[in-house]
Amino acid sequence: MATMFKKPKRNFRRKINTSDSENENDNESEPMDVDEMSQDSVSTEASADQSKSKDKKKKKKPKEKEPSATAVLSFGHEDEEETAEVFKVKKSSHSKRIIKQLKKEKKEKEEQLEKDRKEQRKAERAKSGKTDGKSDSEDEEKREQNLKKLREELRTLNGDEAEALESSEDESEAVAFRNRLARGEIPDAKTIHIIRKQRQLARDNQDFIALEENEESADKNASTSRLVRDDDHDKSDEDEEEGRVDFTVNTAARDRQRMRDNFMAVEHGSDDDNEKAEKNWEDQQIQKAVKQLCISQAPEVILQQHTNGAKSTAVTSRGPPDLSRYGPNLATPLPSLAPMSRTSDTSQITIESVRRRLEERLDTLDTVYRGHKMALDTAQHDIEEAQTSIASCKQNTEGLEERYRFFQEMRGYVRDLVECLNEKVPSINELEQRMQNLLRTRATRLLQRRQQDVRDQCQDYMTNKAAGQVVMATEEEQAKQRRVAEREARRSRRRRARETRNIVNHHEGLSSDDEESQADETKFCMEQENIEGASTSLFEDALEDFVEMDLIRRRFEEWKFEFGDTYREAYIALCIPKLVNPFVRMQLMGWNPLKEDCQDFEDMNWYNCLVFFGCESTQEVDPEDSDVKILPSIVEKVVIPKLTYLVESVWDPLSTTQTSRLVNLSQRIFKDYPTVSLKSKPTQAFLQAVVTRIKKALDDDVFMPLYPMSVLDNRSSGPATFFHRQSWTCIKLLGNILSWHGLVGTQLLQRLALDGLLNRYIVLGLANSHVDRHSMEKCQTIISTFPKIWFADLEGEKTLTQLENLCRFLSKAAELIHKSTCRLSDSERQEGRLLIKQMSKQLVTIHAMDHAVGLSNQYSFKINAS
Repeated sequence: MATMFKKPKRNFRRKINTSDSENENDNESEPMDVDEMSQDSVSTEASADQSKSKDKKKKKKPKEKEPSATAVLSFGHEDEEETAEVFKVKKSSHSKRIIKQLKKEKKEKEEQLEKDRKEQRKAERAKSGKTDGKSDSEDEEKREQNLKKLREELRTLNGDEAEALESSEDESEAVAFRNRLARGEIPDAKTIHIIRKQRQLARDNQDFIALEENEESADKNASTSRLVRDDDHDKSDEDEEEGRVDFTVNTAARDRQRMRDNFMAVEHGSDDDNEKAEKNWEDQQIQKAVKQLCISQAPEVILQQHTNGAKSTAVTSRGPPDLSRYGPNLATPLPSLAPMSRTSDTSQITIESVRRRLEERLDTLDTVYRGHKMALDTAQHDIEEAQTSIASCKQNTEGLEERYRFFQEMRGYVRDLVECLNEKVPSINELEQRMQNLLRTRATRLLQRRQQDVRDQCQDYMTNKAAGQVVMATEEEQAKQRRVAEREARRSRRRRARETRNIVNHHEGLSSDDEESQADETKFCMEQENIEGASTSLFEDALEDFVEMDLIRRRFEEWKFEFGDTYREAYIALCIPKLVNPFVRMQLMGWNPLKEDCQDFEDMNWYNCLVFFGCESTQEVDPEDSDVKILPSIVEKVVIPKLTYLVESVWDPLSTTQTSRLVNLSQRIFKDYPTVSLKSKPTQAFLQAVVTRIKKALDDDVFMPLYPMSVLDNRSSGPATFFHRQSWTCIKLLGNILSWHGLVGTQLLQRLALDGLLNRYIVLGLANSHVDRHSMEKCQTIISTFPKIWFADLEGEKTLTQLENLCRFLSKAAELIHKSTCRLSDSERQEGRLLIKQMSKQLVTIHAMDHAVGLSNQYSFKINAS
């Protein structure tokens, strides 16, 4: 790496190669480069010194032959050649150690080369699979001859040729190292150490590398030459190889140890350096502190100078004030002031300079004064605030004590209330589950009874057997006969009740068959009373403060009226619904809005207790008050889930009374309570339960029998009665489903009512029955159940797509009536014409103008759009 340093222009003399060895050639060597000389200087000096010592000790050996020409190497210019110091290099044979090392390296290289060649030949044979014996043998002979020549050339190398080989190897290593650096590779520790050594030698020798070092220069540069390797200047190796003992002081080993210590100290540091660094750091900190102290006290010293008229070198003992809390400008240290008397030249002192310095000092004193004034004002302000705070705290002591006492009591009360509810809630859940099971069991029993009655009638009328002619031969037939008797008895009781209330225009199938026997009704009432009694006695072991909702409400209202800020910060309005939830559920345990005499939940005690929660009688209700949302939240979280369960397990969609009560209650809740909306999850669950229950009724409870026209001619016959009853039942269910308009989505409602019931069952039954006054009455009832808003926004002359089947049936019925009455008497023809006009009005009602106009044109009458 010597080429990395800039070298002065030098003249090198050619060296005449000489050799005392018998195997040495007489060829002239090439001029040596400085890099090559620097690489082998150490080994050459060691070999030359050891050769001299051997010549002195061995007298029998012949004296070395002097070279015919002396090779002189000069590092100076030509004009300085006579005065400059001349370094002479005496060439001699290499030592045995170096020769052995070279032979060993050559032998390893040859073995590795031979091994690589054998592996290459094996790989080529395995890849090709086919070899030519003759060509392989010739190639192998050529390789052996080349290898033999190479070994002979290597054996003949000695002296300068070996040195040239070594220098070329060094050059190749240098070039390879530069290439590695160009590729971005990181050199190893050994390479870095060699480079540092070469640079250190170049610096010590002033940009040139010395061929040898004497003891004085070694002692002088011991502290700086930190990169000399352990094997440099080692002169004892050959003596040890010869078996001789050298009793002289090994100065080279001592120098190496000293250089190694210096190298480790520089590389890793030492305790002395650490101590020096710490001491320097401490001195710097002390100087900074002294400078800061002098700067902060400079104004006081200046003021003392002006007051006393003399210089003062005394420094005040108190430290600088902390000005950081009064602003960044005051916290910044002021520059030191130079004394006016200390000037290098008194002639430079003028009136203007004195005035300027005085002004500067005056400005500095003014700045310090303003800082102290600001600090004084701040301290006075803090004192006033502290005194005010002390007085305020003394005045509020009694109020704080009362406040603390109230919150401690409130904390204990809430904790006891929560513990009481945690103990009672499992019992409330159990009682509520018992009541739900009781209601579900009765509803399931009534539903199964009605479905069994439909199956019995369908079986009887399909086989043309009358109920009175059934032979009671088996237990199944006896049970069937008993069901028939009970069914007819219930119908008779309902018929007598209608006659008592003067109900007219009633059709078989419109009433709900949900009456129970006296025994079942009594059993149900007893079980319900037991559950309600258990719920009443559930809180008998608790104090009234934890049972009565009025007392609980007063506790929290007192908190709100006394300490409203903490009441709002604690979000009590969100906690109240959860606290009163168990009490509300207990009062709603027997609540069933599907019954006729059920109490409205707005008339219950819990509702009246919470309706004005947090409101004072003398003040108006604030709409922004969070307590206003307590009651709507309870309705959403308690009442709506209760209705959801009733819809899923108790509600009968075929019951008009139950459906009307449920729809009316739902509409009122949706209207009066803003929390009950489509965004609420309980509300979504409620509407989903309604749709699911309607689908279940369409799949399980709807049945439309189909009989021949001859069977339906006698309306008093069993099959005709059963057919008309089922027709009116389907029409009743259609009206019950469409009553949910406004709560259930329009498209979903049309799909359930029109596609799932009207077109699937009702229109099919109308098409398979006689077209007469009774059929037109059914059509009129069907059309009256449709919401008028469906047809308000229709454009054109066509109605809804789902109503096309009904429109075609009416057009076909008008044609049949005209054909059946055209040959009858005038009164009968007039009656038929009135039926056709009635059909036209029905078509206009559902906005089927195309069909209505067709009838008017065909039968010559005007359409009354009103």
